[in-house]
Amino acid sequence: MSSSADPSAASPIIIGAGPAGMRIARRLAQYGNVLVLDSDTESPGATEARPKLLTHVQFSHAHKGAQARPFLPLAPGVSLLSGRNVVHIDRDNCRILDDEGQTHVYSRLFLALGAAPLRPELPGSQLARVQTLYTRHELNALLRGLEHKAPLLIIGGGLLAVELAALAAKHTSVTLIVRSRLLRRYLEPKMSAQVVQRLEKLGVRVLEQATPQRLLGREGVTGVELADGRQLATRQVVLACGSAPNTTLASEAGLGVDTGILVDACMRSLSDKRIFAVGDCAQPPWPAMRGNITQVLYMADLALAFANKEQTPECPAGQYRECRLNDNCRLVIAALHPAIEPKALHKHYYECVNRVASVTMQHHSVVAFQALLPHAPARRLTELWQNHAILSHWESASLQRLVWLPPRRQPDPLICRCASVRRSAIHAAISEYGSDLAMVCQVTQAGNYCGGCLDDIAALCGSNSWQSRGTRWLTVAAILLMVILLGSLPVWPVPDSVLYVDFTAYRLLTNSGIREASGYLLTAVMLTTLALRGDRRRYGWHMWLGSAALLLLPLHSLGGPSHSSGFGASLVGLMLLVALSGALLKIRRGVVGLRLGHHAATLALLAATVIHIVFVYQY
Repeated sequence: MSSSADPSAASPIIIGAGPAGMRIARRLAQYGNVLVLDSDTESPGATEARPKLLTHVQFSHAHKGAQARPFLPLAPGVSLLSGRNVVHIDRDNCRILDDEGQTHVYSRLFLALGAAPLRPELPGSQLARVQTLYTRHELNALLRGLEHKAPLLIIGGGLLAVELAALAAKHTSVTLIVRSRLLRRYLEPKMSAQVVQRLEKLGVRVLEQATPQRLLGREGVTGVELADGRQLATRQVVLACGSAPNTTLASEAGLGVDTGILVDACMRSLSDKRIFAVGDCAQPPWPAMRGNITQVLYMADLALAFANKEQTPECPAGQYRECRLNDNCRLVIAALHPAIEPKALHKHYYECVNRVASVTMQHHSVVAFQALLPHAPARRLTELWQNHAILSHWESASLQRLVWLPPRRQPDPLICRCASVRRSAIHAAISEYGSDLAMVCQVTQAGNYCGGCLDDIAALCGSNSWQSRGTRWLTVAAILLMVILLGSLPVWPVPDSVLYVDFTAYRLLTNSGIREASGYLLTAVMLTTLALRGDRRRYGWHMWLGSAALLLLPLHSLGGPSHSSGFGASLVGLMLLVALSGALLKIRRGVVGLRLGHHAATLALLAATVIHIVFVYQY
């Protein structure tokens, strides 16, 4: 037996290279050498608490076939032994033994063993093309299978199953089998039904209250038989049936184990004060939701604070989960904070077009919610919940309509909740290393855990359809030049020599019926502009529709502003203002005053257009 067990060379040892294990390793490496052992050959970060692997796969067709990207490189001072299974913990001599016969002496031992996916006792579950989804290797194998358009069947009703179904539906036919109700652990029945509707719109076949009896096939899976006798054909099966804590190693070492490794409030084992357990393998003295990446990292911070005698970290706002259905819809779940007394709670259900939210309020502040919203409104609602902010009347009215939640001005808002990275750190990384998204994530460590902030980081990096700031300004300048030229056309007087020329085109242009029709068309344009609200793409429609309204002016007001049926300079100015503010909002969307001014100008232009048509043509 080879040995590296020199007592004088004892160092902290971490078993497990998931998010919690690597977070501890990076922090401890500031004080000395750290050894990390992990059974997965794709470490670090290959095995996660409850892996949010799918958020690292772009939903855009431009990234079709993209593989799950790896985590950060190792920090200086961290030694990683991948593919090493620890088979024994010698607590008396502070040693561990790996499967290659090497022993390692530890000064402190951190168990970040995570959890293992559950494989139900289902006949045929060992057939080929039947897999779980827990590591990046398994995800990449699944993505390669989707490239061949093979039908996919998913057994499970949790967040991972829902997110995988939404992703795979873009490539092949997907069937989701749920034993009871979809997302029963997380959502109330009404919200669960909304998620089912969204999945069905994406092309996913959802079978609730369906129990799989056995998997069919000889060598590879060909189908599944349900308890009611139905048989469903498939070429791939994913078992997304949850996970269980890895406690075998701790139990064999004599540590206290229940549903997880028993620890105190500092994440120390109740059986050995030199051993810590963090992440999904631990059972803390408070109720914790397994797989919540925020809770996993909080446990790691607690263990680090006690081991390094640092200040105890602040408890996270509460249980928070996020599931991405497509580019424009996210399922966000925020639970009640344990410190909040469940008194005077009022639940409200809001639904507007394709946006749904069930919000729990206490004293005019959001304390819990479940929502199906686009990214921007979901982000605003999360900020209100996280900050325990008391809603103003304007925010309450906006929340009821779920159209636009006004952002609260923050000098340096938090971008990545998992790594506690703020916007200033993102801007600093962009200034030093450029706007490459992967480089910014590597430097700041943002976006490398749950992936929920990747859209925000990409927007700060300019990784969208507007590739550079110069392109944006040139485009806006060209649009404004066209708007100015069009806006000056109605002011130009028509020469007398043209007014008395008898030709067909001029008679058509001066026909009162055509001018009246153009006025109604102008009103329709303004109504469409008013109805479009929200993100940068829709403000582009504001800009183009404002310019289209100006295109109607030469037809509608031929003869100059002095003509009795023509528009005045005030209406021309309003049209220019709508187009100009729409263009500026594509660049500075976060300016609240500019957004409010744009909507006010649109309303004023609509009212002035209606008044013009009613009073000029009717009287």
